Amino acid sequence: MPEISRNRVYERDTDSLFLRLLRDRPDVGGSLAEMTTANRPVGTFEVKSQVRHATGTGSVDIVVRYRDGPLLLIENKIDAAYSITREGHGQPQRYQKSVMAFRAAGVDAHSVLLAPARYLASSRLADLFNARIPYESLRTLMEGKDRTLLEAAILQAQAPYEPLANMGAGEFFAGIRQLIVERYPDLVMKRDPNDGGIRPDASRTVYFDVPRTLRLHQKVPRPRMSLQCWDSAARSASVKIMLPNRAVLASRLAVPQSLADVGGYLRTANRSLGITIDTPRLDTQKPFFEQADDIGEAMEAALRLQSWWNGNSELLRQWDSIIL
Repeated sequence: MPEISRNRVYERDTDSLFLRLLRDRPDVGGSLAEMTTANRPVGTFEVKSQVRHATGTGSVDIVVRYRDGPLLLIENKIDAAYSITREGHGQPQRYQKSVMAFRAAGVDAHSVLLAPARYLASSRLADLFNARIPYESLRTLMEGKDRTLLEAAILQAQAPYEPLANMGAGEFFAGIRQLIVERYPDLVMKRDPNDGGIRPDASRTVYFDVPRTLRLHQKVPRPRMSLQCWDSAARSASVKIMLPNRAVLASRLAVPQSLADVGGYLRTANRSLGITIDTPRLDTQKPFFEQADDIGEAMEAALRLQSWWNGNSELLRQWDSIIL
């Protein structure tokens, strides 16, 4: 049991709490089923955790299966955003698809979002679940340390991050993706970071799929690579390869001539060392075709930086040895 007065409560903590209560106290399972279906089932039930979705992508936090009753697929949340798989499948939608698959097989399945009331009230996607059960409704079923943990989670609850789509940004990044596929196949853009390809107002970054874009050198930390269309914290928009937790090297290293020859330099990027080439500023709210020349220049800079990285494994290993 975590020290509630001092430590953050994680969803794994409340997962463990609910799993234990469901297994040790049948009345808790009965209450959850009644809150979900309006009927209190009788008989035994089985409880499992982290079960793969019927669609095969992602997992269900808690599964409660009654022998002669409903199947509850429970997603437990405190303050985290909904996850998205590498294939781009959002969490609420995965539950919907699993429920549909079970019901098609004749199973009385229901998806349940179990979370503090504040989370439920602020989530625009909560209605995608068949039932929404607030932590607060379980207070009377708990006492002692269990109730203390539940109360701490309720106090910690926050509204989930659910970005609002910006049409201009969505069209801009869709154009970037198509351009990369058609004209710059050596660069691979990562999947959109939000479910459904949503790009919010402040979305200004192209993220590259590192294992498919850069050579991963032995004894060199795995980097990240991105094109920042507009960076208010820097002198210019830029394309960067970032070495994590290596920011100190920016002030210790001389810029190698080979990097300078491709227009590159070194800078800090938060806690990372940014191996950087400045690029034209791009506006996600302007039509893609109006910025075609600047976008092409940015992609060419990304290719130069990619080529430099791929051809300098020994130098990169030497850099990393400086802080070991």
